[in-house]
Amino acid sequence: MASSRKSILIVMAIAVVTAAGGFAAATLIVSPEDAAAQTAPPAAGPITVPIERKVLNADIVTRGDIAFTGSVEVVLSTGTNATAVVTGRIPEVGSVIKNGAILLEVTGRPVLALSGELPTYRSLGPGNTGPDVEQLEIALVALGFSPGAQDQLYDADTAAAVAELYKSLGYEAPQPPQEVTAAVIGAQDSFDLATQAVADAQKALSEAAKGKTESERLQMQANVDQMQDAYNKALSEPSPPDQAKVAKAQKAVDDANAYQAYADAGLAQAQASNAGNIADWETAVGQGRQGVESAQAAFDSASSGGPPDQAAIKQALSALKVAKAEQSEGLQAPDTSVAQQAVTTAAAALTAAQTDLDQAKAAAGTPLPATEIVWLADLPRRVDDVLVRRGSVIDGAVMNVSGADLSVQARVSAQEAGLLKNGLEADLTVPGTGTIKAIVAQIGGDVPGSSTADPPSDGSGSGTLVILQPQNVTNEQAQALRGTNVKITIPVASTAGEVLTSPVAALFSDEDGTPRVEVLAADGSRRFQKVEVGLSTGGDVEVRPISDQGVDVLEGDSTLTEGSLVIVGQ
Repeated sequence: MASSRKSILIVMAIAVVTAAGGFAAATLIVSPEDAAAQTAPPAAGPITVPIERKVLNADIVTRGDIAFTGSVEVVLSTGTNATAVVTGRIPEVGSVIKNGAILLEVTGRPVLALSGELPTYRSLGPGNTGPDVEQLEIALVALGFSPGAQDQLYDADTAAAVAELYKSLGYEAPQPPQEVTAAVIGAQDSFDLATQAVADAQKALSEAAKGKTESERLQMQANVDQMQDAYNKALSEPSPPDQAKVAKAQKAVDDANAYQAYADAGLAQAQASNAGNIADWETAVGQGRQGVESAQAAFDSASSGGPPDQAAIKQALSALKVAKAEQSEGLQAPDTSVAQQAVTTAAAALTAAQTDLDQAKAAAGTPLPATEIVWLADLPRRVDDVLVRRGSVIDGAVMNVSGADLSVQARVSAQEAGLLKNGLEADLTVPGTGTIKAIVAQIGGDVPGSSTADPPSDGSGSGTLVILQPQNVTNEQAQALRGTNVKITIPVASTAGEVLTSPVAALFSDEDGTPRVEVLAADGSRRFQKVEVGLSTGGDVEVRPISDQGVDVLEGDSTLTEGSLVIVGQ
């Protein structure tokens, strides 16, 4: 029967059995001949092994190196300074470098360690754009500073955050170039002049908008009233008398008065002498009186002047119109258009000066020189070696740093890697120290902080990388354990109590691929028993009898039970 059947050895993939007791099965198939070759057949009869009942535990055992991950050399940019000298702040081996810490002091200036993958390739300052600026913004935010939007633009907010970073470390912030500072001074002077010009223009506009004062308004009204009176007077006042006519009339009055006096004297004398010509003298006196009256009337007429002077009336009217026009113009809202244009022009000049000043100040924001920064991925990191001392002229690397966390690097097969998951506990057997607990932290990929996954020193360079983190290790222990090669034991599965187990070599598959074992009965007869397989470890596999339909059946002599003999070879 053994020669006619199609025997296939099933190599199990290790599986974790849940508390519910379910089975997870996988098969690895080999030929019966291979199975037979693995055991030395006796001279006669089949080779059998009894079914056992026990607890199965699956462990992955490998070796690995304890190290601080991702060791790198730290090289500083010295710029144009050919004699960059280490002046202080030299870290001790084993110290931890955090994001934003001072890595070293060179020529009296700090060299900052910032978290980032892009290396330093230029100095940064206002106006710069690019991924290195964004990297800086992210690092500043992580340190609790506010560089503004993370937009790859080194702006005033970024410069202010850099200045705050330096202040927090006790150093003066880097200064911009002298020409940039001079540009700020010039722009400030222009801005101040423009500000004064706006103030002057606004003052002139304010004065122009005031209009006439109350006293000026009253004076204008008084002028109008005065001109009105002058015009009224011109309308009613006669024209001045003709002085020549007045003089002539006056002479006539004088002559008439003289004649009147002569006649009065002659009459008096005639009356006194009782002359016979008294009548003549009386006539003469009467004529004299008439002459005086006539002369006086002519004088009065000549002295009284003529009708109102039309020229004077016209002149007075013109003066009145002028006074009224001046009053009307003075009471109107003042014309401020010229003054307003002056304010507009001055304001435009001030805006331009403000823009120039803002740009100059922005350009003068705190820069970040390439000589004062080192970008390191995966901070914090640990100082492994210091390659300089105080007074050293920098020429090459200044120190070696690695990841701050102690780790164990190992490699396992792809099949074993499939059974691992992050967080699994492991035991590290350290020579002379005993056992240290660790957890699985990484499965696959590269060594953190390195560009390649360097194989461990035990020679297991092939397979999948596994990184484990030792637990509760002091700094002194970490220093002592660094570089040590240790045995690693990772429990990956266990059965839920005792189960039936069979040697993996006893498993075959039937035509439809179902696992089965060949049982040798007490009477020497043989039969096949289908089984469901579970956890496999150390050459043993968990088995459970099932019916031809794949349904669980009870353990027993007719199926499978502890002590049942299964055939592993002929």
